Amino acid sequence: MIKKTRQSAVAEKDSFLAPSSSLLDNHFDEILETTEEISGLVAMLKTLSPTDAKRDEYEGRLYVALTHLDHHVKPAIKEWDRVVDRMPED
Repeated sequence: MIKKTRQSAVAEKDSFLAPSSSLLDNHFDEILETTEEISGLVAMLKTLSPTDAKRDEYEGRLYVALTHLDHHVKPAIKEWDRVVDRMPED
């Protein structure tokens, strides 16, 4: 399970990003939390021997975290592109 360790600031009401900020903030929070978990799991796996009984558990958790990351990265990119496309050309 992923524990929330931080929460990003919501954009100001006058910001162009305000209409999509809660969606992007949610994805960014999840991405940050998941990358922290992935980092911890990779560090743990690097210390374990290939025959360690806990290795399968940590590899399974790593797979779940990577899948969770994928679940949030793709929609964040799609939402970011939508917001950028709505920005005025300068």
